[in-house]
Amino acid sequence: MLDILQTLLDMASSRPIEALILFLAPFAREDVAIVVGGLLIVEQRLPFGLALASLYAGIVASDFLLFGLGRLARRNNRLRRLLLHPRVERANAWLLGHVPAAMIVARIVPGVIFPVYVGCGLLGVRTAVFALITMATAAVYLPALLWLVVRFGDDVLSGAGYWAWVLTLTILVILITNRARNPPWGLMLRVGRFGFAGVFRQAGKAIKGVGKSHAGMPSLGALSSRIGLAERIPPKLFYVPMAFQWLWLSARYRSLSLPTLVNPLIEVGGLWGESKQVYLDMVSGEARQWIAPYVMMARGSADGTADGRRAAALARENGLTFPLVAKPDIGWQGYGVRSLATEAELLAYVAAFPAGATLMLQQLAPWEGEAGVFYVRRPDQERGEVVALTLRYFPHVIGDGVQTVRDLILADQRASWKAGLHFGLQNRHGGLTQQMLNRIPGAGEIVRLSFIGSIRVGGLYRDAGAQITPALSERFDAISRSMPEFHYGRYDIRFASMERLQEGEDFLIIEINGAGSESISAWDPKTPLLEVYRRLLAHQRMLFEIGAMNRQRGWKTPGPLAILRAARRQTGLIGRYPPSS
Repeated sequence: MLDILQTLLDMASSRPIEALILFLAPFAREDVAIVVGGLLIVEQRLPFGLALASLYAGIVASDFLLFGLGRLARRNNRLRRLLLHPRVERANAWLLGHVPAAMIVARIVPGVIFPVYVGCGLLGVRTAVFALITMATAAVYLPALLWLVVRFGDDVLSGAGYWAWVLTLTILVILITNRARNPPWGLMLRVGRFGFAGVFRQAGKAIKGVGKSHAGMPSLGALSSRIGLAERIPPKLFYVPMAFQWLWLSARYRSLSLPTLVNPLIEVGGLWGESKQVYLDMVSGEARQWIAPYVMMARGSADGTADGRRAAALARENGLTFPLVAKPDIGWQGYGVRSLATEAELLAYVAAFPAGATLMLQQLAPWEGEAGVFYVRRPDQERGEVVALTLRYFPHVIGDGVQTVRDLILADQRASWKAGLHFGLQNRHGGLTQQMLNRIPGAGEIVRLSFIGSIRVGGLYRDAGAQITPALSERFDAISRSMPEFHYGRYDIRFASMERLQEGEDFLIIEINGAGSESISAWDPKTPLLEVYRRLLAHQRMLFEIGAMNRQRGWKTPGPLAILRAARRQTGLIGRYPPSS
């Protein structure tokens, strides 16, 4: 992004044109505009005062544009639908409970200025009030940030050179952009609810006074509800060390796509875009008793109602009864996964499912305990073993008999981290109903916030490696050996109790994942960052080792392009699935 802007600036031949560019840049991205302004000042192409004035005028003008669009949307439903998703529009009543605080915090925090400032116009905030706040905040925020950029640029430029500064600022822009795509809804909603005090209003890091919870699972007790450092790092930065090791291992083993051979009968080894059905269908013989019953259906016609009726008929014919779990055949992190209580909900789900894609209907397991069982078997070994066990606690809050579910979410560190999902402000997750958000749960009551327990929605993972028993390992080894050429992957299961699971009994497999799966025990918030990387990097090395063994046995890699095609297909489908629940 900075290279493109630098090219545009190189084309500018005069100060007026450069000043005009700085005036217009905030209409696209305010933070990037400030970085470009700093670049011009450091290169001595614009004086600080002129750059500051151009940026200030552009920022204020772009703010008034957003405010004006909100005002117009009050009288134009088409513009309203274009500007704001209905969920975000409903949230404006919460965001703007304290207008000055919300506007000031939105100025500082990337990603929320659009809904807040458009919402000011939509909800009829007085023009004079809006003008005073936006002009005052810009007058304080802009000079301070621009001075920091210039000071930083001068220091880096004199010490490490021009390109070091550009590289550093590029990383900064990536971080800001990632933040803008995943705005801190919890912070903004607390500000809207409690004013400036909402910035500091946060629950403690421990869940206190919890008795038996999450049926079948060990009690949370005083388990930390904090957010682990690894969870806070943007994925594009978090996986950089793993990308470097992948390149190093690829050079060592002379293949970029060698990990696709860990499970050679699965498309690209299960690295991306594989079918859930293929895994489950591979389980054979007596091992099939451990698979949750399921049926598959291709969403083939444009008539969603007809396909919905066909799905209901397929479920009945195969002995499936409500409640059911509907999920895409190709998915990731719970996207598109919903619990369906009635046939009407099934019809609505199928109608919203993308034409041409395949979905799975699965019997909801009768137990609430959920875990990830990670299994590995080297091709030169007759038997494999369970190398990691992770308990997955669904997102939740604990009632106190006084606060609503909404306020409990905003007060809880982990729940508020994903408040945008729980409040239904993001398109790919359904969130809670208004009735549920307004409910006051009793003291000690555990309120489930999401059906899926993925880390994407704030699921809490707990390393239970110490609970692995020989009986458990033998059970999953037998299941894995019933699958031809399955060497590496994670079983997602529901189970009745830890005691029975350790005996290798009373569980059902709901999904099987291959080369692309992680040992999710690494995501326990208590796990230090270096230990997280140690585990993930060790598993990546294991991928290459098993792939190399299978290559020696005669299996051929599909090549990097096959991986890219599978990843592209998966990414394209995820964006089209119905919201998860």
